[in-house]
Amino acid sequence: MEEHQQQLYVGAPRGPALTKTIDVITGKLRRLGRLSGDRLLDVGCGDGTFTRVIAVEFREICAIDVQEDYIEQFRAALKGDARFTIANMSASEMKFPNDHFDTVVTIETLEHVPNLNEAAAEICRVLRPGGELLITVPNRWFPFENHGAQIGRWQWGGRVPLLTYWPWLHRRTALARVFRIRDLDSLFATRGLKRTAIDYAWPTFEHGGNPFQSLLKPLFGLMRKGEESPFRMFGSSAMVRYVKPELTSN
Repeated sequence: MEEHQQQLYVGAPRGPALTKTIDVITGKLRRLGRLSGDRLLDVGCGDGTFTRVIAVEFREICAIDVQEDYIEQFRAALKGDARFTIANMSASEMKFPNDHFDTVVTIETLEHVPNLNEAAAEICRVLRPGGELLITVPNRWFPFENHGAQIGRWQWGGRVPLLTYWPWLHRRTALARVFRIRDLDSLFATRGLKRTAIDYAWPTFEHGGNPFQSLLKPLFGLMRKGEESPFRMFGSSAMVRYVKPELTSN
């Protein structure tokens, strides 16, 4: 995908109060992948809201982020659980061995990463052969840019309708990236990973940014039906599973 030209917004985590959002995203991730094994890595863990839910069936969990205040909240919530290692670490410069993790998860993070190609290379490096990568990212086919946009000194902090449908303008003004499936393939399939599953998440209307949120909450059930409809590709998030092929011996 072409390089984003606007300075990227550093995202805030979706906290534990957003129970419906947590249930929708983690439920879909479980249906997409195995989410079990020895080692899990969460890239862009924030305050650990999602990490703790998806980490139940792992022996060892590593989670990284670059926002120290959220990392501290995560550590405080763990209450000394020895399975977890939380680190302030860039996705594009990870200090883990090659072929180390059974599962790598990155939830609504790649849209904010400055060095996207380097981060993709690092994710592929630390994933073991046979391991799975689970990704959720903002979907280019959703008709709203959810992170806002900036032109010069003028900044629109809320949802911007239809901006995602004008890629050249989006790259120059939006505060975060959006992705097509082919964009993710260009990052991960070209590095040897095999795409095995796709899903989409539609809005839950729990988090801020929309002045009509309270009016839209009754549409939660309709959004879940949209995820199963022929129009599911217009959801707010795209979700993809990749697998790193096993090594073959000659």
